[in-house]
Amino acid sequence: MTARAIVECPDLATLWEQLGQGRADRADSGFDGPQIESDDVLRQRMFAAANGEKARDLHDGNWQKHYPPPHGSQSQADFALVDIIAFYTDNREQCARIFNQSALGARNKQTTIGGVPYVEHMVAKAFAEKLPTMNHAAVINQLQALTATAVTKQPGRFNIMIGAELRTIPPSRDVIKGVMPGEGIVVDYGQSGGGKSLLTFDMGTHIAEGRDWWGYRTKQRPVLYLALEGAAGFRKRVAAWETANGRDLPTGMGIAFDPFDLTKPDDIAALAAECPPNVVIFIDTLNRASGGADENSPLGMGQIVAGASALQRLTNGLVVLIAHPGKDPTRGLRGHNSLFAAADAVIFVNRNGDRRSWKLEKSKDGEDGIEHGFSLRVVNLGTDEDGDPITSCVVSPEGGISPQWASKPLAPNKHMGMKTFREAAGEHGIVDDDGNFVGVHKDAWRPVFYRNSTGDNEDSKRKAFNRARTDLVSDGHLVVESDHYRIGGPQAAAHNGAIAALIIARRDSGTTAGHSRDSPDANSGTGRDTTL
Repeated sequence: MTARAIVECPDLATLWEQLGQGRADRADSGFDGPQIESDDVLRQRMFAAANGEKARDLHDGNWQKHYPPPHGSQSQADFALVDIIAFYTDNREQCARIFNQSALGARNKQTTIGGVPYVEHMVAKAFAEKLPTMNHAAVINQLQALTATAVTKQPGRFNIMIGAELRTIPPSRDVIKGVMPGEGIVVDYGQSGGGKSLLTFDMGTHIAEGRDWWGYRTKQRPVLYLALEGAAGFRKRVAAWETANGRDLPTGMGIAFDPFDLTKPDDIAALAAECPPNVVIFIDTLNRASGGADENSPLGMGQIVAGASALQRLTNGLVVLIAHPGKDPTRGLRGHNSLFAAADAVIFVNRNGDRRSWKLEKSKDGEDGIEHGFSLRVVNLGTDEDGDPITSCVVSPEGGISPQWASKPLAPNKHMGMKTFREAAGEHGIVDDDGNFVGVHKDAWRPVFYRNSTGDNEDSKRKAFNRARTDLVSDGHLVVESDHYRIGGPQAAAHNGAIAALIIARRDSGTTAGHSRDSPDANSGTGRDTTL
């Protein structure tokens, strides 16, 4: 592992500020915008909104309707009304004034919280959760001015290629062929005690030595393993590996036990400065490297993903995050589904009794679904001062490759079916009002399959399409309800959540229709899943 200097480092602090890092700091800095509208106009807008009935009830003092005792309280109603008012104004004084003019604020409340007057504290808390209103017209004008400057100063900055030129670009080389890309972000997750850390450590040693891993070719690369969950246990794993393999740990593999936080720009810049180019960085575990970010919120997970992306860009390498599943392992990764959506590959490490396996759940540019079994072999490392044995484990594929209970690669027509299903889902998928993926209608899926099919005529394409969707449902890869298809299987929630996130992102950016449950062809139903 050889250190290198970073020539260019983007202003990560600015990125973090945009993502919401340090909300309390913004409030303490006294952000206080101008008053734009009169109190009466603001109240009219507030009462006419979708939640206007609640706003009017709270404003008129009918707080028990929304926060009934014994679990609800008038203080909860106070905070809720201030939050609503703060949505419509960037001016703190106006926010406090309108609250004080309401029935809730009319009572004499002399309480202080942490030495701060009650109403002032509520307003500060509300403003800590918001960003200043953006002046869209000013931003557009600024972008137009920058664009005009760029045209005069940087002619030909974009290198637009045609097909023949694109074919001369060498393809990206996987670090583990067919399993793990050479660049980007990979997530490896599984339950505690399932062997995910041992598996990823074994993966790292093979990459550092350039040895085939489970029969898949590797591209030799420098490796850094951040062991954030205890040095003593990890040292035993290294000793077990060296004992089992009869040689020292590869010289191209470094181990670090220092604390590291993906939400701190200084940590990212410092780590990147220690890494050689194209390094593969394993971060074990994501939870230990996420600081105080809320993994379940889009903002918190956005900070984590942004940190991993920044580290990847600075090193021009690959970042592998070792993570945990949620409370229900069948629902996939813990936290917001934007992590699954952002990952270039996702590997699930499963344990069922004594049986273990790893499965490629997602491969952005390859074929997912491959699965292999493995076992953990105990290695004796001697005895401690009391004469008790010291042991650790190493991963062994001796438990069988592609066992009976492992998934098999899809046949060509099924593979075409799944590929076009995902494409159709992204373009024409339906989400309900809660942001859940309802499915994609077969009439929207069919033309996508046809345009990718190699069939000679319409009839052969129709037969291939019908066979693919029937087989995929029969095998459990998809489920269908009222002609709407969505992902099936034990990890359905994670996959369908990622599809929903993609649809919503495209809808919000205006690149897709973004159907909702109320769309003319949206008929998701409420019954159980059925097969064709």
